[in-house]
Amino acid sequence: MQAVILAGGNATRLYCATSHIPKPLMPFFDRPVVEYAVKLLAKHDIRDIIITTSHAAADIVRYFGDGSRWQVSIRYSVESEPMGTAGAVKLAREMITGTFVVICGDIITDFDLRSAIDAHKSASGIATIVVHEVDDPTQFGMVERDGSGRVSRFIEKPRTREVFTNTVSTGIYVLEPECLSSIAYDEAQDFAINLFPRLLRNLEPVYAFEPEGYWCDVGDMLQYRNAHFDALQGRIHLDLPAIHAGEGIWVGNGVNVHPSVGLSSPVFIGSGASIGRNAVLGAHTVIGANARIGEGAYVARSVIGVGSSVSRGMRVTDSVISSGYAVVETDDLQPVPAKHSKRTASNKAGFAQKT
Repeated sequence: MQAVILAGGNATRLYCATSHIPKPLMPFFDRPVVEYAVKLLAKHDIRDIIITTSHAAADIVRYFGDGSRWQVSIRYSVESEPMGTAGAVKLAREMITGTFVVICGDIITDFDLRSAIDAHKSASGIATIVVHEVDDPTQFGMVERDGSGRVSRFIEKPRTREVFTNTVSTGIYVLEPECLSSIAYDEAQDFAINLFPRLLRNLEPVYAFEPEGYWCDVGDMLQYRNAHFDALQGRIHLDLPAIHAGEGIWVGNGVNVHPSVGLSSPVFIGSGASIGRNAVLGAHTVIGANARIGEGAYVARSVIGVGSSVSRGMRVTDSVISSGYAVVETDDLQPVPAKHSKRTASNKAGFAQKT
């Protein structure tokens, strides 16, 4: 079984978090978010992987290489210009030899992919859309299916008055290679906007399957932060890069936590992080690897990125501080550039003030 990971999109909803790194390499508990897709595929013994990417190709290739570190084989298909989700897969057509899985590189899930593959084979369809129920379907592709699971309607990002179900596409598909013939050559094509509506108009057998498990699209800042919280609360089964010290506290290698630090679980402290004297880490706090939390600082319900810092006495709540940024005190309490070329923390991501 083969898989294609879509890792070439623009991070328009996460720009302040990814302006200086490729979106697929955006850290989630100190690992690139797309790495979780690779690990999920390997878990289900899907080891022939194609990653579609664009301008970020060099960084992604440098990180994953041939995939041997994850006991998989990774090849790359690079777009010279944006081709859309389906168009990117079309470009990789010569690498695809049979039934294959497509998975978006900016989702966090613990779905049983094998059950989706088995359902696809049992239905004998040309495509199976893996679906999930959400509170707000207007941000996704809405899927209507009959009693047999066959898809009857697909509406991408419906307006509120168009909503007829909370079941949406998860960006995971099981496809037959025959689907590729329905994707136009040499122009941008999207699964939701072009391919699936075309297959349905042609009365092709497209099915939907809803596995058990957790799913979150981390394409916007709020969902990105909340997915961290869900993992801390055990709502998703992830192999976090830290030791569970008990009582909802995860600690990475080589951390330096002063004995006076106050901790309220759940909390994650990444490898090499330093937490200063009398600092307080409130519940639902994620401290990235090599981050620095200054003396007397307070952080709660926030994600502090890899290598970022919160200066002495600062208070950060309900925020995402991106990798390599710093929160420091100024006269007007606005974040400013830190020394050593660190970047300014964006106040758009949350709230920071002097305690």
